[in-house]
Amino acid sequence: MMLELMLALAAEPATQEAPAQASPLVVVNTAFMVSGLSAPFTGHIRVVVQNTGTEPDQLLAVTTPLGQTLEFRTDGNMFSKAEPVALPITLPPPVDGEPSYLPLVVNVLGLENGSYWATGTEVTLRFARAGEMTMTLPQTSPAPPPPR
Repeated sequence: MMLELMLALAAEPATQEAPAQASPLVVVNTAFMVSGLSAPFTGHIRVVVQNTGTEPDQLLAVTTPLGQTLEFRTDGNMFSKAEPVALPITLPPPVDGEPSYLPLVVNVLGLENGSYWATGTEVTLRFARAGEMTMTLPQTSPAPPPPR
């Protein structure tokens, strides 16, 4: 498990061809991994949202086709042991001209399937002011699949 965690931290995050936007919010970083050796697995989705506007916004809802049992953390660490936080989550306005960030981690609990290599997943974030942002995320991994 420790090796898996170290490799996960060193892995390149997934990138999107064009960032998702709901002005003045922009997604600047994403990642999607599944952990566990057998079912039930846990899906880990990281989405870093940047606010370049002048007003705060609130994350009201998160949906993904992976499942309904979701936990949220705002430290950006996909394997954090911090206590989950509840929605709504506030994304503050920029301070002194510097954008603010929401490093959101969504954990999807109880997955029966651990391999999303072909399909990846989607996640939709709904904000009070900016509206909805939907991202398609490929599955990244802390280690390559075993040889056959």
